[in-house]
Amino acid sequence: MKPETDARITDTRKKILDLAEALMLSRGFNAFSYQHISAELGVRNAAIHYHFPKKSDLGVALIERYCRRFERFTQAQAELSPSEQLEQYFELADRYFGQQQICPSGILSAELQTLPDDMRQQTQAFVALMRGWAADIVRRGRDVGVMHYPGSAEGMGDVVFAAMQGALQLARFDQQALQSVKLQIRQLLGCQ
Repeated sequence: MKPETDARITDTRKKILDLAEALMLSRGFNAFSYQHISAELGVRNAAIHYHFPKKSDLGVALIERYCRRFERFTQAQAELSPSEQLEQYFELADRYFGQQQICPSGILSAELQTLPDDMRQQTQAFVALMRGWAADIVRRGRDVGVMHYPGSAEGMGDVVFAAMQGALQLARFDQQALQSVKLQIRQLLGCQ
């Protein structure tokens, strides 16, 4: 295969993933089809099937992409304090809100029971990564004395994770909800 052909195939695959991601985060995975993608990109459905034979293959590729992106996101913050990492988490939610999107873990969790098995397994692994990161932030925050809360770090990490997911959804109705929930989390953790 010629290098230009390889590049075109890679570019088409990326465009499919980019559009599928935008559709999923604004509508949900079950609310778009290959027809939506092909019409927007001006390609035939066969071009999409070439890269992703089944829609669940596309879904798994999206989740794997989110995992890689999330790992880079957390690695880039490795030297930040727990309070700074919490603020980075809040900024991530702000970016999704600014684009009128729900975060990937939120939309995939909401649709979990309707997703194919391979996507369910990938979603569970992705959500576990995010929950673990939230627990790690509050654990280290408590260890260094900048966060104070009762109970376990895992439990408080789940509170933070769930509150931020819910806040993104609630912010679709009430634009102040995201800011309000972030303030409550800071107060709950004693890290204003």
